Amino acid sequence: MNGFPFLTEQEAATYLWPAFSLESSSLEEFRSRILSFYERHGRHFSWRQTSDPYHILLSEVMLQQTQTSRVEPKYELFLSLWPTFADLAGSSLDELLFHWKGLGYNRRALNLRKSAKMTEAWNWTIPDDPLLIASLPGVGKSTAAALLAFCYHHKSIYLETNIRRVLLTCFFAEEEAVKDRQLENLLASLADGVQDMKSWYYALMDYGVLLKQLLPNANVRSAHYAKQSTFENSNRQIRGALIHLLSDTGPKERDQIATMLASFEENRIYACLGQLQSEGFVEEMDGIYRIAKD
Repeated sequence: MNGFPFLTEQEAATYLWPAFSLESSSLEEFRSRILSFYERHGRHFSWRQTSDPYHILLSEVMLQQTQTSRVEPKYELFLSLWPTFADLAGSSLDELLFHWKGLGYNRRALNLRKSAKMTEAWNWTIPDDPLLIASLPGVGKSTAAALLAFCYHHKSIYLETNIRRVLLTCFFAEEEAVKDRQLENLLASLADGVQDMKSWYYALMDYGVLLKQLLPNANVRSAHYAKQSTFENSNRQIRGALIHLLSDTGPKERDQIATMLASFEENRIYACLGQLQSEGFVEEMDGIYRIAKD
């Protein structure tokens, strides 16, 4: 099976459990089953073997809406090119975006570099301080919780896609429009009986990956579910094409850009180019557009 190559379909079916309740005994049974599953079938990634804040932030940012198979080689590449926050802070934006290609959502790369620069004030690390962590650009509730749990072993409330799928499947199987607040409260109750938060959250995520292969998407029953928009011919595709064009082939005049991206409407190209300028990805000088130098 994809993600669990040593787990047969018959074996996987044994991990489709009856619904759990919010009673303490049921919560304990759920914890036991999740950790037992992880002990036998947990996946292995290099970022799971570290508590280094740089490594954890890098992996969490890369993993946002991106499959692990695409992240693994990029994660290793970035650590070879920029082993520390200080190294990443000193990178050029065009080189960073060039190597980010294939991960999508280029704003994540920009925020990652900004975060690296901020850590200089903290001696090139991320402190064990929720307020400072939350101040990092692009770091929302989920990423902040991951940093606190995976770097500092806090019992933070880490709710991401696969964990949400697990909780909706196992505890809210008959409910619609389940709010994240309900799931967060449940995670807090479950954390009371957990000693190793890193293994616990990795176990939940891996079980969520298994459920994705076995069952219809439970996340559609979340009150916060939003179907991802189509990528083909979207502004997101145009923005990505502009970034790749300028980082791969160098500075260009506006008309050159439009000619080289002729499969898109000219007015949309120019609108996206203007957005990239305002966001700090692209700069223009004497009619020439290029990836921003800083």
